Parts: sequence; structure tokens; C-alpha cells
Amino acid sequence: MENAFISDISEILQRDVEALINEVHHISEENLWKSHPGIINSAGTIAYHLCGNLRYFIGEVLGKDGYVRDKTKEFEPQYFSKEKLIQEIRDTQLSVRNALMKITPEQLLNPMPDTPPQHKGRSIQFFLIQLSCHLSRHTGQLNYLRRILENK
Repeated sequence: MENAFISDISEILQRDVEALINEVHHISEENLWKSHPGIINSAGTIAYHLCGNLRYFIGEVLGKDGYVRDKTKEFEPQYFSKEKLIQEIRDTQLSVRNALMKITPEQLLNPMPDTPPQHKGRSIQFFLIQLSCHLSRHTGQLNYLRRILENK
């Protein structure tokens, strides 16, 4: 029997990763790694960070997929193609989907392993909600930045 929470959070994360792909798709190659005065991170940096965050906490910590995160690199200037970034997001989407399929309902109330200090002791279920909120918040930031840079 499928767990309603796992099914729901999986659907939400997949939907929001698709929204992230859509945002990256609609930003020009020229503006992908460009910032705006007063805004520290580029659209590409935000998307790349979201991949690292989801791949690490869901793909590796929960799914044991072998992903090695370099959080510092996520915020260093990157200049790879939009196509490569979209592939990175698709790889993240697959990693998240596969990891969530492995989680049992009983595990959801266990403490989330390897969290940032402010989330120590929180349940896997709580942390999955936190990750979903983080994805949505930053995708919204990316949307505004894209529209500023593209003048739309």
C-alpha cells in the first residue's frame, strides 16, 4: 500500500522541479549566469544550488545514490550551457523520484540524518516538507530574476 504523504510530497517535488526546468528553459543563455545589482546569485546559480540540495539530502542521504555534494562549488560562478543545467535538473528529478520510492512509511518519523544544525532531530517527513519549501522559494526567486533580466 502506498503511503499518502510519500505520494503527495513526491508529486509536489516533481511538479516544482518541472517549474524549475521551465524557468531555466525560458531564460536566455546570455542571462543564465548573470546577476543583477543587489542580487547575489544568478538564475543558473540558484538552479544549480537547488540540484545540489535535493540530490544530497534526498538522493544521497535518503536514497544512497552516491552523490557527493560540493556546496561551495554550487555558489561559485559556473558557465556551462543551459542544456547541461537542464540535464542536471533532470538527473536531480530522477534521483529524488528513485529515493522517495525507497522510503517506507515507518521511516518518515525517524530523525533525518545529516541535517544542518537548525534541523537536528527533525523527522524525515518534516525535512521533506522543508526541502519542498526551499525548492519553491528559490524557484520563485529565479522567476523574478529571469523576468528582471529578460525585461518581461
